[in-house]
Amino acid sequence: MDAGTDRVDAAPAPDAGPPAEPDAGIPPAPDAAAGMTGGLAGVVTRTAMPRAGGVGHLYLAVFDRDPVTNRDTAMVVGRVIVEDADMSSADAAIPYAIDGIPPRAEPYLVSGFLDDNMNAGTDPETAGPDRGDLVTLEGFGSPTVTVSSAETVAYDIVLNTNLPF
Repeated sequence: MDAGTDRVDAAPAPDAGPPAEPDAGIPPAPDAAAGMTGGLAGVVTRTAMPRAGGVGHLYLAVFDRDPVTNRDTAMVVGRVIVEDADMSSADAAIPYAIDGIPPRAEPYLVSGFLDDNMNAGTDPETAGPDRGDLVTLEGFGSPTVTVSSAETVAYDIVLNTNLPF
């Protein structure tokens, strides 16, 4: 028995040209394709009054789509937890930075909350706000920001709502 392959000295097939159907995917931004990432940096302030003292872990995340309206499909692309953030004072301003965000032309969605009743846990995969936590909302959804290049975008976050449920 011959376990090898037969050698065929045939010319390669001619190029079939471009595919009949264009790729339905969105091509990555040039910086993302090169492995370069951007980020967000700024301060977190509040306009809503804390209900549980205003001191706790501050959870900030950037999503590919709105986690409020697409809870089951929104994917985290960057996040940070600021432990023991003190937002008890009305003029509190907590600095933050989120790195590693792939650049794209489409806006990202930003979510943030202060867990001042300390019941969200420290696992960022499962942590989420509950009744009374300060959250950031724009209407009934999350605020947007565009990271279109491998640079850090200045973006301040405002916790403007007490989660009502």
